[in-house]
Amino acid sequence: MKEQYEKLTQYEKKHTWKNRFGSLYRLYIGKLINRLFKDGKTWIFNIILLLPIVAGPIVAFAVDYINADDYYSLYSDIMFMGYFGIIIPLFTMYIASMMFSDEIGDKSITYLTVRPINRFELVIVKYLSYLSIVPLFTVIVTFVNYISFGVFGEFGNYFDMALWFLLAAFISSAVYGAFFMLIGLLFKNPLWFGLFYVFIWEFVLASFSQTLNNLTIAFYLKSLIIFDFSGSGSPVVFFGNQAHLFSLSGSPATAVTFAVVLPILILVSLTLAWAILQGDRFRIPYKAGTRPGGWKYYLKEIRSYLITFSVLFITIGIVFGPINGITKPSTSLQSGYIGMSHDYRYEPEPTPPDINEMGWGFAHPYTLSKGDDLSLFYSFSSGVYGSSIYTFEGIVCSEAVYEEFYLATQQRWLLYYSQMRNISIAAYYIDLTNDYFDLVDDLVADSVDSITFNSDTTNPIEIVADEKTDYMFMVVVRHYLVTDLFDEIETNIDTIIQGEVYRRAGYSLGFILLGAGVFSLGFSIYSLTTYSSEVEIKRYQEQIAKYEGHDNNNVSEAIEQDV
Repeated sequence: MKEQYEKLTQYEKKHTWKNRFGSLYRLYIGKLINRLFKDGKTWIFNIILLLPIVAGPIVAFAVDYINADDYYSLYSDIMFMGYFGIIIPLFTMYIASMMFSDEIGDKSITYLTVRPINRFELVIVKYLSYLSIVPLFTVIVTFVNYISFGVFGEFGNYFDMALWFLLAAFISSAVYGAFFMLIGLLFKNPLWFGLFYVFIWEFVLASFSQTLNNLTIAFYLKSLIIFDFSGSGSPVVFFGNQAHLFSLSGSPATAVTFAVVLPILILVSLTLAWAILQGDRFRIPYKAGTRPGGWKYYLKEIRSYLITFSVLFITIGIVFGPINGITKPSTSLQSGYIGMSHDYRYEPEPTPPDINEMGWGFAHPYTLSKGDDLSLFYSFSSGVYGSSIYTFEGIVCSEAVYEEFYLATQQRWLLYYSQMRNISIAAYYIDLTNDYFDLVDDLVADSVDSITFNSDTTNPIEIVADEKTDYMFMVVVRHYLVTDLFDEIETNIDTIIQGEVYRRAGYSLGFILLGAGVFSLGFSIYSLTTYSSEVEIKRYQEQIAKYEGHDNNNVSEAIEQDV
């Protein structure tokens, strides 16, 4: 291996770029193959990559019967959350981060950073050799994972899902590979940062905030996986599975967004790797104007970073600003349970119940900005149990109206439970429910908008905000047949909120970043046009001549003094 490195550094006229590329490419292909199949540590990650293979047989032998859609919905969950969320990032992290880290550790990188090999050639050839091996390897393993499920199910009927995951596996490996190759240059022990990024950043912190989630690679890859390119729905999405929930509540990236962000992430990672390899440092310009070469020399030192920042800022700015526009599609899901969740008969002094505990509905706060245009759809995620005659009401109201309804209903409940031992319980319970129905009528009259529905007929509520307003989105029992004590309704209802919302902050930020990118690009172009390698050589020659002249003058002065 050392002879191959030394051979690459020999300067010969016939050693053209084409010959250097071939030598480097063969060198790195050989190293990658050795790492994949001969390195003991890599086999730990290879085994992790193959873990989904055992899931199909386990499910098939653990249950007597499972519906085909449920079976492949489980397969989709395993791949969507586990395989693309954890396993592929871990595998590519180990392979890609070691590509430079190993050479830096054993000092073999010094054979490659001398002439005539350009530093950018090293980055490009390493990445191309990575693309030739690792993504293809993950594609093969992904197909084997599908086969392990397919032999116990309907192999051909869900083959489009397999093809979708194969494409996602290739793209995921390519993107993570470029990112972790950069990490291998930035950190002495890149595996620790890689583990932090995969488990803490992408898996834990991203779950706390949609903004943090948007700053992960997995968010854009998952958006690609669930995107409906065919118009008939993504083959990995089944009702209620993780991909479906992500499409509803994750506000996935648009096709234009992930089509721009993922390639730019690769480009930025490779450019920064090149900058680090050639020794550029992003230094503070302390007295840069008084140094030899002045500001032009300082800009030359940070030129690769300026190019990187300009590409990054312009791309993010265009995506956040003009491409996404001032409005964006929004989809969210609010789920609620209707049914009494606490038995107050055994509490001598019952605590004040909320609307959900009373069993008559649920409410969620929601803030609309000026111009937001939303539709509220209602669907039943379970059957309706209890009375056979019932109606529900979807309501949009102000917080004050909700609070008035809630307090009035709560007072009647507390009064009922304080008197239930002294009066006819059944009759009083019927009076209580009738009072509740009257309160619902008042609530509907005071609401911004409402719709009556049941399991057979569900119509949406349309709402457009004239100004920023805090609303309460409610679902309550409008009416049901009460004939006996504690007759009640029990069900689960989902509120699906779809429409377009204004994103003024993100839109403005996009143009700010776009301006910063253009500004950085201007400095890059200025540096390229005013300070070239010839200028730097000339500057050093002038410095040498100056110092040589200074030394000659000192010698002449010393001779004159002796004389």
